[in-house]
Parts: sequence; structure tokens; C-alpha cells
Amino acid sequence: MIFVAHISDNDLERLAMQTLTDSETGPIEGHLLICPECRDRLEAEIEFVAAMRSAAVTIRLEGIS
Repeated sequence: MIFVAHISDNDLERLAMQTLTDSETGPIEGHLLICPECRDRLEAEIEFVAAMRSAAVTIRLEGIS
């Protein structure tokens, strides 16, 4: 059996926030092709980042009113 290390929480967060370099993104995307667990974790991270961005916009808009 071959053991494949999973993507770290930090790297998943950086991928969701699109702050990884091109050289960092390649191996992570390769791992995502073969690992449904990390794909699920990435999907959850993307949803979390979207919710935080939405909340930040709401807070800014309420501060303007």
C-alpha cells in the first residue's frame, strides 16, 4: 500500500484564498486529483472563505450606513 500525505490545513486555506504561488499550486492540484478526502476538505474551506468574505462586505456596508 502506498501512503500519500494529505494537504495541510494551511495549504488548503491558502489555496482557497488563492494565495499560493504557481510552484506550490501544482503539486497540491495533483494530489487533489487522487484524494477525495482533500477535495472535500478544500470544498469546505472554499465555502468558509466565501462566508467570511461575505460577512466582511456586510460589516463594511453596515459601517457606511
